[in-house]
Amino acid sequence: MNAGTIHPSNSPRLAAGVALATAMSMLSLAGCSKSQEDGDSAVGRLRWSFKTGEAVPTTAAFAPGGRIIVGSHDYRVYCLDAAGRELWRFATGDFVHGSPLAAPDGRIFVTSFDHHVYCLDADGKELWRFRTGDKIESSPALAGDTLYVTSDDYSLYALDSASGAVRWSLATGGKAASSPAVGPDGCVYVGSGDRHLYAIGMQGQLRWKFATGGKVLSSPALAADGTVYVGSDDGRVYAVSADGREKWRFDTGASVYASPSLGPDGTVYVGSLSRHVHALTPEGQQKWLFNARDWVISSVTVGADGTLYVGSYNYCLYAMSSDGRLLWKYKTGKFIFSSPTIRPDGLLLVGSDDGCLYAIQTDSSGLAASPWAKFRGDVSNSGTAPGKNSIPTTKPSD
Repeated sequence: MNAGTIHPSNSPRLAAGVALATAMSMLSLAGCSKSQEDGDSAVGRLRWSFKTGEAVPTTAAFAPGGRIIVGSHDYRVYCLDAAGRELWRFATGDFVHGSPLAAPDGRIFVTSFDHHVYCLDADGKELWRFRTGDKIESSPALAGDTLYVTSDDYSLYALDSASGAVRWSLATGGKAASSPAVGPDGCVYVGSGDRHLYAIGMQGQLRWKFATGGKVLSSPALAADGTVYVGSDDGRVYAVSADGREKWRFDTGASVYASPSLGPDGTVYVGSLSRHVHALTPEGQQKWLFNARDWVISSVTVGADGTLYVGSYNYCLYAMSSDGRLLWKYKTGKFIFSSPTIRPDGLLLVGSDDGCLYAIQTDSSGLAASPWAKFRGDVSNSGTAPGKNSIPTTKPSD
């Protein structure tokens, strides 16, 4: 699922937090926090912030021309220039909870709690919309000319990305809040509230499903060797082979809603409601854990220099070394459900429940050379692993 796509019904404490955030949104936001801790004069410093009208649980996407696309619980998706100035906004009918996807041709794909997935042109004009049977908490994936999206109506949809026409759909046994991930061979992996991870072929045929001990709201991460990593509400992270066999499981001690991320050496990074970030070997052994002081629903982002970035429910963005040491932290005004992203000049973007998108300077020259270095895999949020069915990586400088 999207970092921040936990539905209030999944936890009494989270329900209270979201209810409070919703109530506070009725008031005028006082502005974005500017608290910096443990940073030097450049690294970890705020470059700019952009204020929306509500919580920003989404992960920003970088689009051609240096544009930044981000969604908010104020029902809107925003397009900003590289310096954080608004270019346009598009209003949906409810929360924009899933992260937007920026295609190389300039189109933007956005999901909403209003049951729709939208396709917009580069200027924010609607090209088409498709209505599912329930709200969409997840982020879309684009592989070739097919757009994949899940819905709380239990289904995964494959849509023609040019027209929005349905190519096929497959019903799971529960609400599908997990965001789909597409492998190099076109296989689509997605979790479901029925406690299973599904593998679906390009024509909509079920290849296999893998049972966990809890709801699978986490979104899968795909390794170069075909291994699928996913978290479960049962507190475990699972490594599943491309043919659906369990390779290993690791118990974090609390529900895993964050999506795993992968380092260049195969290290698996994932946070959980245990308040920790876990670093696991490709064989499932714990290398270290980092105390984030509160729930970790945000997914780890791996920088090109090995620095790890993650948000916490305690309002902080953390920067960690590859061996789990705190390098610096930046405190926003509220919970961080959003997963960070980084562009090649080191600018990191992360949303906060305080309604702001923050742009923070780092030493990382973009993402690590990994097949899944962040939530949704790449800076365009394509949800597609590198390979013949992936879309080209969107470069902010294009």
